[in-house]
Amino acid sequence: MTFLLEPFISPGVWNWFAYARGQMVDGLNSANAYLEDSAALQATTNTIYHVGEEAHKKFAQAGAYTGSLGQNVVSQVQSYGQVLLSTVDLAKVKDDTPIELSIICEKHIDASSLNAAFQEVFYNTTSCGYDVVSGLAAQLVGPASAIEGCKLRIQAARAQKLVSDGSVVVAVDSFINEVVPGTWVEQYCMLVNDLQHEIDLHVFSQPVNVPASLIIKSKDATPAEYALRSSGYAKSIIEVISETFPDVNIKDWYSPFVGISNKKILYLVSQLLAALYHQRLVNTQRPGVKSDEEDIDVDAMERS
Repeated sequence: MTFLLEPFISPGVWNWFAYARGQMVDGLNSANAYLEDSAALQATTNTIYHVGEEAHKKFAQAGAYTGSLGQNVVSQVQSYGQVLLSTVDLAKVKDDTPIELSIICEKHIDASSLNAAFQEVFYNTTSCGYDVVSGLAAQLVGPASAIEGCKLRIQAARAQKLVSDGSVVVAVDSFINEVVPGTWVEQYCMLVNDLQHEIDLHVFSQPVNVPASLIIKSKDATPAEYALRSSGYAKSIIEVISETFPDVNIKDWYSPFVGISNKKILYLVSQLLAALYHQRLVNTQRPGVKSDEEDIDVDAMERS
């Protein structure tokens, strides 16, 4: 960026932009340290507004030299401010909102990542874990089956009175999917259900490649007359790994196969879910804003 802009911007204006950008970066880097300090938070917020206003003035004055490139610079400065202000906004919710989190997943899925991600956004998060069956195939195939599995787990947990009506319930399921012929991946599906605020949304994790040999064993173990074949296979990938590689920890089988831990993948998608849930929760508290805004249609994005 420096190489492209310097010929068009006077040294004084360029130096000021470097200062403004530095202010934004410093604010982002130190934001977490300020979350519990209201005075520091306010000071940081004031700095961001001041820098943003000054950026407009400086680049308006230098418009004859910068043209469209200058507008790109202003946009970058503003983007830093937006990220920091979003962090400040999250901090306010983190201080105020108690969340009773009920996590429903199989025992081999590490629920601690979900709890940690929600605590980053909502400080007063308490959680409990439950292992409730969905009644679908042992190994789910396709995202639609995973979404349905999560819904069925939540319905079962509520029917069994394991969770209260005021609880924020998150179900987690894993599924395999053939993205192109012969190439299979596994992903996590997370679905959050909040009856009190009428919030339902789901997200998918980063796909992780699964060796074809594991898929073949899972598929071959599924009889043609398997009653749940429409949702997947009779033997899960976890079962296949346990039988084929008994020394592998099934809670972290990603590490030896693809070099990244299950916990890290779970944590990243948990952060996404917590952020989207927070956004939806804030919208329910704003007059005139619908709480049922459209979820991101991942399938439609992939088709396009």
